[in-house]
Amino acid sequence: MLKRYRSPFPLWLTSIVLLGAIAPLPALAQRAAGDIVIIGNSPSEWGRNQRYWNHLLNLSGAAAAASAPTTPGAPQEVDPKVLEQQLLGNIRVSQPQLEPVIRLPGSSVVKGTVTNNNRQPVTIQSINYEVVGPDGQVLQTGAVTPEPATVGPGQTVTYQQMLPTVPADIGAQVRLMQPAVQLQGGV
Repeated sequence: MLKRYRSPFPLWLTSIVLLGAIAPLPALAQRAAGDIVIIGNSPSEWGRNQRYWNHLLNLSGAAAAASAPTTPGAPQEVDPKVLEQQLLGNIRVSQPQLEPVIRLPGSSVVKGTVTNNNRQPVTIQSINYEVVGPDGQVLQTGAVTPEPATVGPGQTVTYQQMLPTVPADIGAQVRLMQPAVQLQGGV
């Protein structure tokens, strides 16, 4: 006949004592950083615990989202070069003008405007131009950054750059180079 053992301590105190004795066991089993401690007594418990932790860490959700096919309405990742070309196609640069600097004879200023017709702001690194003499020879090339460099949707900003060695009265003209606009950091 089995004899039932009755503890002199209340059940809650016995539980705390047992938990205190068991709690250091995983620490003892983990000898070095990175060791994995498996909790459970059977493969089914190990699998259940693994599924629980994957759920908590959303590992299964991330894998399912990565393997899910994209729907036509879902946003898709766009090639940065294609996006850059789309953005550049909606940026309008006015024909730059060469104006004399009255205080400094023999010098001029390149001036113009740039308009962002995109639905998102863009940061312009440079607007590229070249100064061409009356005989068609390139006298100087340059790049100017508009102020401010980040142009909001529908916004127009100005750009200008001093050319101390190009007099405006020699019949020189300014034209945009290809590419006329370079975005900062690509896209």
